[in-house]
Amino acid sequence: MFLLSNSQAIYISLLIIGVILVILIFIFLLYKNILSKKRIKKITMNRLYRFANVNDYLLLNNYKIQIDDKNEGVIDHLLITDRFIFVIHDFNLSGVIEGRYFDEQLNAVINKEEKYIANPMNYNRNMAKRLALYQGLDNSYLKGIVVINNDTIVNIDEIPEQYAIVKANKLIKTIKKMDGIKIKPFKEDTIVEFINLLNKENENKKQ
Repeated sequence: MFLLSNSQAIYISLLIIGVILVILIFIFLLYKNILSKKRIKKITMNRLYRFANVNDYLLLNNYKIQIDDKNEGVIDHLLITDRFIFVIHDFNLSGVIEGRYFDEQLNAVINKEEKYIANPMNYNRNMAKRLALYQGLDNSYLKGIVVINNDTIVNIDEIPEQYAIVKANKLIKTIKKMDGIKIKPFKEDTIVEFINLLNKENENKKQ
């Protein structure tokens, strides 16, 4: 029978404890990331719901667009006001994000680690353009917003007035500012036709 010395037993015990701690930390970080994703989406949805309800605007969540025969795109939140259609996406982004609006990737410092991430504003812009094409809408009536975590520091240059990237606590203020731009309101028949199309699509999805 092989017996361990006290020092060997202590070493093995510490090794086991270390492995367990690493596993627990990994599980915690994974769970935290999942919760953060759900949290930013829930916060955005709740803020938009209250805003839409107070102003009698139309809000659709998780609106799908057919990109081609095999692929679909998703608009997290579609807000229709008296003047504009807001295409809104929420992203779980924390840390420091830098770059230019049209860059394919942004420079990010997350948890003191520098990396490159896909530019979320590209997806937002593409989905807005796809919506205009898909529904035959005038692109000038569309506004795109990317919503990120409140603790994110953002330095992105060359953002067109038609688009924005904002922290969750600045979302409604940003919508009000973008919606206040002087422009002729929707023609009544145009917005009614668009809403009818949306309702028809929703009915088809339920069948």
